[in-house]
Parts: sequence; C-alpha cells; structure tokens
Amino acid sequence: MGIPEHERLSAEAFLVWVEKQSERFELVEGVPIRMMAGARQSHNVATSNILVALAPSAKAMGCRTTSSDTAVKTGTSGVRYPDIVVDCGPPDPSAKAATRPTVVVEVSSPGTLAVDLTDKMDEYRAHDDIRVIMLVEPDVVFVKVYRRETHGRWTVERYDGLDQTVVLPEVNATVSLRDIYDTLEPKSRPRLNVVADD
Repeated sequence: MGIPEHERLSAEAFLVWVEKQSERFELVEGVPIRMMAGARQSHNVATSNILVALAPSAKAMGCRTTSSDTAVKTGTSGVRYPDIVVDCGPPDPSAKAATRPTVVVEVSSPGTLAVDLTDKMDEYRAHDDIRVIMLVEPDVVFVKVYRRETHGRWTVERYDGLDQTVVLPEVNATVSLRDIYDTLEPKSRPRLNVVADD
C-alpha cells in the first residue's frame, strides 16, 4: 500500500498504516512524509553514545530510553520519530507511541538540520509532556538544549566544549560532551572574535 493520496491521516490512522510500510515515514499535518535513509556513521555513533549515557539514570526513575523507532505524537495529525526518546509514562508494551515523552533528542544530518530547527522544534515545544529538546551536531562540537521552565517558558542552553556537561534533572541524568563525541573526531565550532577599531 502506497502513500494515501488526497486524504489526510490522523495520528492514530498513520500509526496503523505505517506498520505495513517497508520505508520510514513521519506524519506532517496529516500527510505521510518519507524519511531519509542511511544516516552517516557520525550520526549513528553520537546517537548511540547519548542513548548509553541517558539510559541508566532514566531507567532508575522508571523511564525508558529508546532510539528512532519510538513515535511521538505531535498533535492529532502529526507523528515524529526523534533519534532518542526518554518516555516516562506508564509502561505499555503494545503502545505505538511514547506515552509521556519527557526528553527528545535530534542528532542532525546535513539534510535535516533546517527541519530539526524549525518545524520539529515548533511541534515538540507545543507538546505538553516534553520537558527537554536536545539538538546535537555530530560533526561539530555543538549541543543546544531547549528546556521548559515551570510556567511553560522555554530557555536555551548552548554547549561547545568537550569539557562541558549537560545536566538533565528532568530524568536525573548528566551527559558530558566528551561522552557524546566519544570515538568521533568532531571539529570545533568556529567562534566569533570581536575586532576592536584602532
């Protein structure tokens, strides 16, 4: 069965439909969108490193840390598959989507960075359960963390040094950038230098 034409799908209908597909899709405003295949090794290694760093602490809190096959419903007509999801909802082995996604991580690829920074960010920030959104560039030492404060306001934190650590009290975890980039050879992020007029 191909992509349904002239018919928008609900998130629930999409989750049933997508199980029968041989390719990967996300649902954007009711329309199934084919996802890129074949991520680069740097993307996969960074994703694996973050998963390993988050899982023990999240597990101790009763949360489950999973990789890119866990769906996050972003409204009645949206479904995304973050690279990592920490789901702190009640366990449900038959669930097709995270029951309470608390932390989502997107590891960027050259073709996904613009979408990760715009559409997905808007959808994740609108989700009532998501407390932390982490964006990671695998080829450059740079991590951006969006954190929901108590009154719903979002703050932004930037990390660009291997000696830095991201603290995630939401799932009682810490993730060092050295661990994120372990076995990789990322470049340093260019820094802006202020030049004084003579």
